[in-house]
Order: sequence, then structure tokens, then C-alpha cells
Amino acid sequence: MSEPEEKKESQDDSAQPKHPAHHGIQVNVLDEKKKASLASRVIVAAAILLTCVPCLVLGGWVWFALMFVACIIAILEIIKAPRKKYKWFVYAFIYMMVLSYAFWFLIKWNMASYEGAKMAGVESSWRFGLEEHFETIFISIYGLALELGVLFLFAVADEKFTFDDVTYLFTMSVLVGLGIQAMLFARYLPVRTWKMVEGVDTSSPVFKYWGSLVLAFFAILTCVMNDTWAYFVGMLFGKKKMNPRVSPNKTWAGFFGGWILAGITGMGFAMIVDACGFPLLPTMRIFGENTGWWWVAFLAFTIPLIGDLGDMTFSLIKRHYNVKDFGTIFGAHGGMLDRLDSLIFTAIYVSIIAVFVTGGWNFFA
Repeated sequence: MSEPEEKKESQDDSAQPKHPAHHGIQVNVLDEKKKASLASRVIVAAAILLTCVPCLVLGGWVWFALMFVACIIAILEIIKAPRKKYKWFVYAFIYMMVLSYAFWFLIKWNMASYEGAKMAGVESSWRFGLEEHFETIFISIYGLALELGVLFLFAVADEKFTFDDVTYLFTMSVLVGLGIQAMLFARYLPVRTWKMVEGVDTSSPVFKYWGSLVLAFFAILTCVMNDTWAYFVGMLFGKKKMNPRVSPNKTWAGFFGGWILAGITGMGFAMIVDACGFPLLPTMRIFGENTGWWWVAFLAFTIPLIGDLGDMTFSLIKRHYNVKDFGTIFGAHGGMLDRLDSLIFTAIYVSIIAVFVTGGWNFFA
């Protein structure tokens, strides 16, 4: 081979992207598009954290207000996703039903609490409460029957309102309404449960702004870290697609990397806060007497799987309606539902497990 040819071949080889290998593991090269996407994700994530974390720490009505705003935006995205022009009363009805699923139980239980105070003659000292009424997550069977009946009435009366609209709007209404309620539940449940434990001062600022939020923080952290670890592991090492029909970008490497690393992250967080004297719940202690560390480990390593199910479910809905994102409130990173998809499933799951663990696994509760 002549010298010019050798030089040309050497230049061609150097022009090819290198895939550095570490102990036989091939690392993907990040192109400019992926680097720009990564930078954008970091900026969006930072903005969300700066908004949501203070609200989570403050709890009370501040967390309630954030969930209310998120619910309002999510409902609009639900109705817009099919890209159909629904009548105004469909908008009004879906807003009413989702808000009722998320918040009506508070009004109901506070009304019952007021009647009890009135009968006892102490209504002057009664106050509308949040944490006091979170014993379980709850949706009225009457509300479910009402929504299903009215949606079928719409379908019978309007040929453009199809059975697909009935099933989609009903499913999403229940799912999002219950998910928002569960996010409130995970933040407020510890206040009620720790009040029943002797020697715990639930009125102290340390408990109010930290001890009462560790369950919700644990659930959100584990879920978010699953998405984060899956993104980075998949971007660097992902080769084989997991389910291109539903989610074109997910890889098996990202799935397993996110699952294992998020489980370790969640378990590590729970161990640290427990060692500092703040278990997730009285029935979920890791150290000391009457431990329930196995429930913490179980949650830490199953939350990522439930989060993935939520992510894939919402992706399936988007593929069905041929939309990239539910909304544009977060720019290139989609809408409220695109950010809440895995958290909705996670919050419902953690709430159900917490109800059973604190209630002695009473399935008739």
C-alpha cells in the first residue's frame, strides 16, 4: 500500500466516532443532539425541583395548592389529547369529576367532622383540616356511576362522541383524580399516624417540615431516580429496545439500570433518615424494635417497576392518539401529564401499601 493510501486510511479511521470500552462494556457516543437534550432536561428538572421541593417541605395548604394547580392543568391535557373539539359541557363535566375524585373526600369528611363538633357543642373551636382526615384514599362509587352514566348519555346523544371517548375520559378521570389524591395522602398520612405514637411531638417544626414528609419524599425520590438512572444508563449503554411499539427510546439496559440503582437510592435514603430518627412510618422502621424494614425494601425495589408501568401506560395512550406529548407547558419536555405519568402510578401504589401496612392488612377497610 502506498504512503498516500496509508495516510488516507488513517484519516478515515480517525473520523469515525470512537466507542470507549471499559472492561468489555461499550459506551455510546453522545452526539450534539443528545448533549443538547441532556442540557435541556437538566434545566427543566432544576426548575421543577425549585418549585416543587419547597412546597413539599412546607406541606399543608402549600402542597395542596400545588396539587390543585397541577390537577387543573392535567385535566385540560386529558381533554386535549384526542385532538377533538368537545362541547363546552364535556369540558365542564370532566373538570367537575376529576376535581371531585381528587378533593371531594376532604369536603365530605370535614362536613362530618363539623356535624360531630356541633353535636358536642364545640363547633366554635372547629377548623377545616387537611391531615386529620387522611385515613385512606377514597373515591365515591356514586361519583363513578354518575360519570359513567353521563358519558354514555353523551355518546348516545352525539354521534361524534364515541365509545372510545367514553372509555378514555372515564379511565383518565379516575386515574388522574386518584393519583392527585394519593400525592396528598402520601404527604399527609404520617401526620395522622405519628400522632397516635406516644412521645412523638407532631407540632414541632422539625417534624412538621421534615419528619412528616419522608414517606412522600422517599416515594418521589425513588420514582424520579428511576427515570434519571434509566435515562443515563440507556443513553450510555442502551442497545436493544425494550418496547418500540409503546416507547421507542426505552432500552433494556436503561430499564435494569434504573430499577436497580433507583432501588438502592431509595433504600439508602430510607436508612439514612431512619438512623436520624425519622422512619417512613411507625410500621416501617428499619432500626430498633418492631422493625418493618422488609416493607421499606419491598417498596424501594418495586416503586421503579410501578413507575415504569405508569410511564409506559401514558406512552401507550399517546401512541393511540398519535401525539408526542400531552402538552407544552414544559416546552420540549411536554406537559404536566408527561411529568406526572410515573408519579401518579407510584403515589397510588405507595398509598395502598401504606394503608394496608398501617391498618394491619385489613382488606375490608
